[in-house]
Amino acid sequence: MAAAKHVVLIHGSWSRGEQLAPARAAFEERGYTAHTPTLRYHELPMEDGAMKVAALSLRDYADDLVAFVNSLDSPPLLIGHSMGGLLAQLVAARTRPVGLVAACPGPVAGTLGGTPSSLHMTMPHMLRPRSWTKPWRKPTLDQFRRWIANTQPEDIAREIHDGLVNESGRYLWELLLAVPRLSKATVVDFAAVTTPVLVMWAEFDRIVPARVARRTAARYQHGTCVEIPQSDHMVFSGAALPITMSYIDDWMARNHVLAR
Repeated sequence: MAAAKHVVLIHGSWSRGEQLAPARAAFEERGYTAHTPTLRYHELPMEDGAMKVAALSLRDYADDLVAFVNSLDSPPLLIGHSMGGLLAQLVAARTRPVGLVAACPGPVAGTLGGTPSSLHMTMPHMLRPRSWTKPWRKPTLDQFRRWIANTQPEDIAREIHDGLVNESGRYLWELLLAVPRLSKATVVDFAAVTTPVLVMWAEFDRIVPARVARRTAARYQHGTCVEIPQSDHMVFSGAALPITMSYIDDWMARNHVLAR
């Protein structure tokens, strides 16, 4: 019996695996075995998981994902969104996936990735005393609509927001300190990733600018960069999902990734 053709979808900040269920279903409709693991402690009710998640490092998340990928019976296609896009790169460098997709990825070490919206989103937490030991609280619905789901319909934005939980405050500091390369948590071994890489950004993304995606793709031997038109940061949600999937379909076909 042939091994399953696995796709591993990695969610972003404040999120859970189930929020990528529409993307998982899209891959399953195409005949793949899709997985949406939830990062450590993100499965807990928001307040129960707050202090458990507070001081976790990207390394903790990456270690868990590496173990999951290595448990599969064949190498998967790794797909990550936002923070998950950064995690997917870290995991790809430590495993042997058949391909890598980083959608609106968090910036790797040495890459300046800030925007006015991301500054508004992060500064209140970073100004808290010892904020690297405290949970990074999810944005309010109004903030989420303004900064992250700015083109999504109200019902979809509200549904996504309702499922959000707290995030690691340490992760936020790892991102900040990565710009001057004072943190090693976001350092990716680009040379170790020899498979095709697709990096995507969104036309109306207020969190991750196009320059981050372009610079990320340029680091890889087989990197490609594309824009998802008319989308906000949530490229796997709502009307953006079929457009995002069409770009992934085309890239997979051209690069013979998980060829059927």
